[in-house]
Amino acid sequence: MSYILIQRLIAVRDEYNVARASVAYLKRLWPQLLTEADFRDLDLLQIKQAFANLEVTYTVRLFSTFEAVLRDSLPRRSVNSPDRRSAYDLINRSASKWRIAGSIKDDAHRVREIRNLFVHRNELVYPVVLFSEALAILSRFLAWLPDSL
Repeated sequence: MSYILIQRLIAVRDEYNVARASVAYLKRLWPQLLTEADFRDLDLLQIKQAFANLEVTYTVRLFSTFEAVLRDSLPRRSVNSPDRRSAYDLINRSASKWRIAGSIKDDAHRVREIRNLFVHRNELVYPVVLFSEALAILSRFLAWLPDSL
């Protein structure tokens, strides 16, 4: 079980928690802070929108980190050429290599598909997969990988 690899996802979770708490705090104290130099070009509507989009933004970040872990975990054909493997292929090859259960692989693909809707179509199909659910799904997948690769 790879606690070491899962820690890379946990780091994104921790950053999400800081961002969420910070924007919530800013939203609550907006009347006292709107004259501060750092906030002069912002308005409350932008802050509310940022807060509403945090879950989507960090779910995309979480999946990107997961994808990077898989890239680092699988051997490449050539070190000198760019790694053009798709997230779909990375999930399937990892699942095959480490004999990851089909249901766990399918859940990882579900997170990938939601990420694709957010990124490629800019569709906010929210909350199809919440950040916490995506974290659990992707951590379950990485738990099948060995700590030392």
